[in-house]
Amino acid sequence: MDNHFNQTQDIDQLIKLLDDMAEVGVSRVKVETSEEVKEGETKKEYHHGRCDVGSPFARGELFDLEDPGCK
Repeated sequence: MDNHFNQTQDIDQLIKLLDDMAEVGVSRVKVETSEEVKEGETKKEYHHGRCDVGSPFARGELFDLEDPGCK
């Protein structure tokens, strides 16, 4: 019975998280679990498009970016 209560609490917390994000206008959400984030905490990661999270573009590390001082 205790495990069922914990699962219900987890589901309720997830629903609240999603409701809160929708309320402030977040239109895309990717939810991942992690042992590195403390229980009850969340981490947001922003990106510039649909596919570039963690890419060189998102990190500002483009290998083919021209040096603005060179012409």
